[in-house]
Amino acid sequence: MKAALLTLFVLPVIAVADIPTVPGSLSPDGKIHAVMDVDRDPAISPKWNDDSLPQIEVTEKEAGQVLVSIAYFGSPGDDERPLRDHVRVSWRSDSRAFAITIDDRFYSSSMVFAMNEDSKFVSVSFPSYQIMTGFPLPDSEHLRPRGRATVEGWDKDDRLIYNLFAVPLPSLTGNDPLIHRIFLDVSADKMTHIKVEHEKGEWKNGDWIQIEAEQD
Repeated sequence: MKAALLTLFVLPVIAVADIPTVPGSLSPDGKIHAVMDVDRDPAISPKWNDDSLPQIEVTEKEAGQVLVSIAYFGSPGDDERPLRDHVRVSWRSDSRAFAITIDDRFYSSSMVFAMNEDSKFVSVSFPSYQIMTGFPLPDSEHLRPRGRATVEGWDKDDRLIYNLFAVPLPSLTGNDPLIHRIFLDVSADKMTHIKVEHEKGEWKNGDWIQIEAEQD
């Protein structure tokens, strides 16, 4: 009987300790954070299965209620670090919108979520490359197989800062610098392009020839 009672008291402590929390994911109001439902970490799951389908769960910190579950969209086999160390959560100051960026060795990608009128977090799509940058989407045949699409954070006016970066092959021509800093207004319905910052110039034999800085 004593052993059974001891088990009842011990199990909840173990369960809480085993939840892999995403570092730095606490919302500004302190009410929400992100956890991984499974993670590659011997201290948590000694028998990690490469076929696992991990979820990033944005969760009420006190109640434990999952507000939105996001399938891990990075490469689980990219390196040996726990998956949560690849994940970065960037909150808007009102705690009603956030971005998740996953950084791998050669790639990064981001997703954005905003709270709708029903107080549910919904995914918000980025505008097209051409709307955000002012240039047509570059042909992948003229790019190296690596790139970054990273949310930097939010500015003082709570606009999302989104950085795009691609690496050209010598065959690339044109005036798209492939490095853009984009400002977007985020609502639950859409993202609206505000402005983009990039250099002005052209590609010649794999080299970027800068003319002058440009902002529009």
